[in-house]
Amino acid sequence: MFLQLLQDTIILFSVGVCGWFVFRLLRLPIASFLGPIFFIGAFKIAQLSIPPVPGYLSPLVQVFLGVFVGSKITRDTVGQLKKMIIPTLTIIIWAVSVVFLLGRLLASVTDLDLYTAMLSSSMGGLPEMTIIAMATNARVEVIVIVQLFRVVLTVTAFPLLLRFLVPESAAAARGEDKTGGGNKPGLSMLAFGAAVSKYKQKNSEFFLRLRQINKKEAALNLWRGMFTLIIGACGGMFFNYIGVPAGVMIGSMFFIAIASLTGIRLKAPSTNIFGLLMVGAGIMISDNITADTLDTLLSANLLFVVMISTVLIFLSSLVVAYFISKVSGWDYATSFLAAAPAGFTVMTLLAVKYDRDPFRVSILHLCRLVALKSVIPLYFMIISRL
Repeated sequence: MFLQLLQDTIILFSVGVCGWFVFRLLRLPIASFLGPIFFIGAFKIAQLSIPPVPGYLSPLVQVFLGVFVGSKITRDTVGQLKKMIIPTLTIIIWAVSVVFLLGRLLASVTDLDLYTAMLSSSMGGLPEMTIIAMATNARVEVIVIVQLFRVVLTVTAFPLLLRFLVPESAAAARGEDKTGGGNKPGLSMLAFGAAVSKYKQKNSEFFLRLRQINKKEAALNLWRGMFTLIIGACGGMFFNYIGVPAGVMIGSMFFIAIASLTGIRLKAPSTNIFGLLMVGAGIMISDNITADTLDTLLSANLLFVVMISTVLIFLSSLVVAYFISKVSGWDYATSFLAAAPAGFTVMTLLAVKYDRDPFRVSILHLCRLVALKSVIPLYFMIISRL
């Protein structure tokens, strides 16, 4: 039994990791999450033999996701929020309003159920929203396609928007001379030499620090990490017990956030395993794909949903970004990244790449993610009991 479970897990993760690397080579967004969905989904649509998803994977992934998000809510984060209260409240109110208003609109003019329509309209992160969809029997394939299209549009549109608003910044991001002289011939070699020197220095410091870590400190970090996961698991079990949709993930996030704010020393899982965590989430979602999924993806109704939700949300994000830039004094590019209807990680990376403020962008996306992950499941729990 155990050997069979282990074999199934290895096969699924092998296929998922292959999808991850192929999507990464193609420079597609959220490669570690979408690659496994596409590859394993292709096996299922083609009705090829592939092991079922192990039952332990869903709660394990949900606990880790909750711990990752919850551990970002610290006293320093709350302190910084006081300086960004108006942009933060604007983002939260807008995001929650879009879910309820646009979600109900889509449910009334299309054949989508309310759960699917609201989750398709949510900007709370693709992995998190699809996990909630699985808990509410919503149409996962619709939510994945709608949100993926929105992410791709945002990632594609931002460089064009930046080029229009701040031409010199877009040129700098491409490594061009701002004076209009084109690329400097020696710039790339100088940059390469500096990068090599930085790499050597960084790694020498890394190995020096590694030698300084003693066994006692490593053991302490291990126990602290296990204690953190136990807190998250307890929160997940409690929220799951009281009937909150995707309660394992939501409860884990809440318990870890509370522990962090009360001063308990936690050890969040290393970011090095985040890619594998996303692969696990993708494998979970792929379990909802069947041979009939392809018909859904090619239907005219889905195209209508994608176009309506994407256009309305994207246009509203431009307006919200303009408002934030006016009330906060931020430049419009940073404001747009903070309000963009795409994922936490993708928008933060774009902020770094285009020399915007990644801290402001990440904080506002984190607040939006936490708000939506809290409000939507609780609302679903309430209406399911009416």
